[in-house]
Amino acid sequence: MFSYAIAFLLALTATALLIPPIRRWAEARSLFDEPGGRKVHAQPVPRLGGIAIATGFYLGVTLTALIPLGSVPVTSRSDIPAILVGGAILVAVGVADDLVGLSPVVKLLAQLLAAVAASAMGLALHALAFPWGTVQLGILSLPLTVFWIVAMVNAINLIDGLDGLAGGVVLIALIAFFVIAPNDASATLIVGAAAGATLGFLVYNLHPASIIMGDAGSMLLGFLTAAVAIAISSPGSGFLPIYVPIVVLALPLGDMVWAVLRRLIGGRSVFVADAGHVHHRLLSGGLNQREVVVLLHLVAAIFAAVGIVLGRFS
Repeated sequence: MFSYAIAFLLALTATALLIPPIRRWAEARSLFDEPGGRKVHAQPVPRLGGIAIATGFYLGVTLTALIPLGSVPVTSRSDIPAILVGGAILVAVGVADDLVGLSPVVKLLAQLLAAVAASAMGLALHALAFPWGTVQLGILSLPLTVFWIVAMVNAINLIDGLDGLAGGVVLIALIAFFVIAPNDASATLIVGAAAGATLGFLVYNLHPASIIMGDAGSMLLGFLTAAVAIAISSPGSGFLPIYVPIVVLALPLGDMVWAVLRRLIGGRSVFVADAGHVHHRLLSGGLNQREVVVLLHLVAAIFAAVGIVLGRFS
């Protein structure tokens, strides 16, 4: 609990303080997310909020890691370096995409690299718990870990379509994970820093947003959400059934699965963006941005509550 609070406050403060200068820097260089097409904002919005999220998160983790928890220092947790390295790869690629633009294939390759690197360093699903017993993954550990991480990175990226939507969905999921596994020092450290950075960003990202997270932010938050889900589903931690984090993250995962199926059925590339996501459909149904975001946050909270119940009684 102590590490969670310290990491949360450090990340929150750093992110909130960094947003204004980063926003001014982006505005001075015309680094805007332009309206039009599937973009629903009416005015150009600076798109480098992910830099502040990443900086706040890394400061929260690294500074808090210097504080020992009981007799075991946090820095001895093997999955934390894996999370930091994997996240750094995605932040670097996300910033490059936000600055100059990268092809979907390049970004996918970077996601695969980050997932493989994190898995090789210890962030991996080695076994899955089910009500009827445990399944050892063996040689399937690496591909399933990589698949899960890449899926979550893209799920958060795809649902990042309205002011405050993706950040709120991530924050709700992180709170649920903290409630489910409050005694996992490794997971709570990551949750604390990620939640603080996300909340510090949301202050500026709620409608009408003065800055958006861009790919640097959405890919990092997707990766961190996937990483915490792996941590609480692994032996030595909560070792929760794999369906618990899937239920908590059902909204972004469901939207991503539907997006892939929709594009394949329509004969389009899965890499080609469209305006068929759940938030687009609600907007076309007559709701405004704030109403859609509140509704989807409520849906995410319901899934999170169900996941908490499942996790507590598993």
